[in-house]
Amino acid sequence: MGLIPLAAVVLALSPDSDPVSAEPPLMHTPPPAWLEQFRTDVEQVTDHSRMVGFAAAIIENGEVVATFTHGETALGSGEPITSDTLFRAASVTKTFTGTLLAALEAGGMVDLDEPAPEELIRLNGARQPTWRELVSHQTGLPPNAYDNLIEAGRDAATVRERLAEVELICPVGECYTYQNVAFAAVEHLVEDATGLTYEAAVEQYLLGPLGLETAGFGAEHLEASGNWARPHRGRLRRLGNANTDYDTLPAAAGLSVSLNDMIAWAQAHIAAEGGLPQDVRDRAFTPQTRSARETRNLRRLRRIDDTAYGLGWRIYEWNDRTLIAHGGALAGYGSHIVMEPETGFAFVALWNADFGLPRMLWPTAMDLRTGDGPGDFVDLTLARMR
Repeated sequence: MGLIPLAAVVLALSPDSDPVSAEPPLMHTPPPAWLEQFRTDVEQVTDHSRMVGFAAAIIENGEVVATFTHGETALGSGEPITSDTLFRAASVTKTFTGTLLAALEAGGMVDLDEPAPEELIRLNGARQPTWRELVSHQTGLPPNAYDNLIEAGRDAATVRERLAEVELICPVGECYTYQNVAFAAVEHLVEDATGLTYEAAVEQYLLGPLGLETAGFGAEHLEASGNWARPHRGRLRRLGNANTDYDTLPAAAGLSVSLNDMIAWAQAHIAAEGGLPQDVRDRAFTPQTRSARETRNLRRLRRIDDTAYGLGWRIYEWNDRTLIAHGGALAGYGSHIVMEPETGFAFVALWNADFGLPRMLWPTAMDLRTGDGPGDFVDLTLARMR
């Protein structure tokens, strides 16, 4: 059987197709009652002295029911955050890589179970990792192997070569250990399959067709937008600039997005009609490996029974519900996306400060909307911070 055209797998690929709107649609779903309490929690986060700028949205039944924008693009600038302000997506970029690979696989354009070539990446193990193992963090490398060399300004290819020196903590394919350098090797698979650079492939196959109108890669894209949130580092909120060494790993952490882009991205994955084909969603969201380290990290939430990693996406078992998620943190930025595809729920958020408190908003929303708990995660975290 010949290759299935990718246009039949992704929502649409031609310039004449109708994209998923990046603007909040007309609401048919009334705002849920729990939003009143949730707004109070959002205010506690945004009013904190360590915050600078923040943008978030709640989606129910596939429709936007609330958006929140607060603060400034740069501390003291007076330039307000809007729904079109660009932030670094950080590791939420991995969800774009995973979904793109799921679409390419569904279209017969890649075989994720083929071993990655040794000239691209070689590990100190008995066999080569497959592309699927690279994109689901099953290399056996210690967590975040050689991120420090990327942060020291070394180029990605040189750093990737040095992975062959690293002692594995488990055989390839037998445990979950989160990576950036190894993960980004899948850029080459995308480029070979599409004939485009990784960035151009994401633009052509995802950003354009799905209506992510302001998203793009690299510092130049941020600065050219004219509406971008500057990073703020540490407790003192020191102002940073557009550049980051992780732009050398675009598939792992190189994308920038606005709130409207994040809304469109979530809707593409949870829409009951339209959006990404179910086959692509299923491939991206299928657990590839259990992520015990993530389960331990989320123990404080008291609702997470188990976690796994799919193709660039995290999978959480929240009591009897399945959530699809990812977060990111990068040099003065934070990001998060959490979705419950079965109900059309999503929470998306972006901020420009080194601050973890906004990550307590999604479990708060889950508690309040499901009745699973009191939704006191922000209060408890603030109490521990005092």
